[in-house]
Amino acid sequence: MDQDAFKPKLGRVGNAGRGRAVRYATRVATETARSTLRRKGHIDPNASRRGLAIGVVAAGGAFVPGTRRVVVRARYVRQVKGDLGAARAHLRYILRDGTTREGTPGQLYRARGEVAGAEDFIERSDGDPHQFRFIVSFEDSARLADLKPVIRDLMREMEADLGTRLDWVAVDHFNTGHPHTHVVVRGRDVAGQDLVMARDYIAFGIRARAQELVTLELGPETELERIAKRANEIGQERLTSLDRTLIRRSAEGVVVVTSPERGDGAKHTQLVGRLRKLESLGLAAERRAGVWSLDPELDGKLRRLGERADKIKMMQRALAEFGLQRAPGTLAVFDRGSRNAPLIGKVVGTGLIDEISDRSWVVVDGMDGRVHYVELGRLKPEAIPPRNAIVRVVGDRPTGKPQSTPRLELLSRGTAIEQASYDGPLWVDRLVVGGVPATQPHRGYGAELTAMIDARRSWLAGQDLGRFRDDGGFEVRHSAVTELRRREVTRLGAAIAQETGLRHVPVAQGSIVRGTVGRAIETPDGRYLAITSGREIRLVPWSKPLARHQGQEIATTMGVKQLLIGRQRGRIGPER
Repeated sequence: MDQDAFKPKLGRVGNAGRGRAVRYATRVATETARSTLRRKGHIDPNASRRGLAIGVVAAGGAFVPGTRRVVVRARYVRQVKGDLGAARAHLRYILRDGTTREGTPGQLYRARGEVAGAEDFIERSDGDPHQFRFIVSFEDSARLADLKPVIRDLMREMEADLGTRLDWVAVDHFNTGHPHTHVVVRGRDVAGQDLVMARDYIAFGIRARAQELVTLELGPETELERIAKRANEIGQERLTSLDRTLIRRSAEGVVVVTSPERGDGAKHTQLVGRLRKLESLGLAAERRAGVWSLDPELDGKLRRLGERADKIKMMQRALAEFGLQRAPGTLAVFDRGSRNAPLIGKVVGTGLIDEISDRSWVVVDGMDGRVHYVELGRLKPEAIPPRNAIVRVVGDRPTGKPQSTPRLELLSRGTAIEQASYDGPLWVDRLVVGGVPATQPHRGYGAELTAMIDARRSWLAGQDLGRFRDDGGFEVRHSAVTELRRREVTRLGAAIAQETGLRHVPVAQGSIVRGTVGRAIETPDGRYLAITSGREIRLVPWSKPLARHQGQEIATTMGVKQLLIGRQRGRIGPER
């Protein structure tokens, strides 16, 4: 047999050649980089920063032509011990309906096996100081038949770089123009040690590993592919690689694009085409043939245009999932600074900004005839309004310290037309006299609300709780709200008494209620809390101070903000 003969082993490209020499070099680079950063004061000398050397090398390395691009977005999330609500809500969101190619809910996977349980991962995360969240987006992900093998390879590379095994789960999303993968990594490794990654590794090292893998998988990017990608960027209303080239070539806001460099005719044509597009957006102007002036804020304005386009897409997706159609001209982004009146409308969609943070967004079909995208702060899962809820959004407080995000107030958990005959108070009852206070009440949710008000007026008149006037107006009996509240409490009390076997006792205004705080009971216009005492049960309006003491004995005065907790003696103190 020929001594030079060999038998190739087919399969995925691996990295079996990483050996002792590489690891030794990595250790040397790690110590060198660590000592340098210590001298500059960037890290604690006693802190462990896994992946530091790889991150430093990746941060300073040049981009090799032919390397396929990958975007890795990362977030470090602190976890309060015992509070896994935010982590659970994040997993629930990335596993929502419509994220797979078939439009079904996403499915978690991990290093081994096809399926990973979300609740199992949450239970293992109990007690972790933090978690890492990543979104990995391959520019050429559409050419990958399956993202899972590449993601698993990436996580193995990360484990080798960090020198430890990771506990992670991932889910692939195909609900946008660019398929991407969400990866959640526990803040402790499999040995139970706190996992701390170097900032440079998070910022540069992970992306470098992902780019190596996808380039090996698909082969280097060809010149024809690069030309095609740049051609797609010419008409985009967002920051592109062509814009970065123009900014890099410019001097004092002026860029010269006259004759193409040798062998670069295609890119020259594309740059000119991009400048024409920027000119139409008012961001560039041709001074003379081949000489262009660029807007001083070109980078920032294009980024904001791109962000606005992304928000409009999210609004359109939320409307489609809700089953609504609205004209593009009715879509608006909520601007706190320019809005004086509160925004009131129906929630048609909610989500997480960037799909990686804990900050929420909400899409509101306003009764002004427009659909609004509103960015909120970090909300607890129970504070996120459900679909069909009626909310009021206020840009800022009228007095006091300014707030960083709009304030959202839940007015009602729904005003569907079927609720017009609900035998209890509704939020819409506040509008039956004056109608819809909007400039365009016959568009969008304004039209729906107008129909709801008409139906509610007819029902109230039939119950002798209001009447139509001769001039076409409507008036409500003075005692209508009290009567509706009495009917609601009586009906709910009878139902809970039948369910529990306890006797329902109505509560009078000003009376003292003593007992154990039980469950909350939802109604279209609010909530009640059940207070049990012996064989009796009472319903009181829900309040945050009361709800905080669920399962405890309390004493409270109806209609007065006073609360006594436990078996304390003395006067009833104010609620806190």
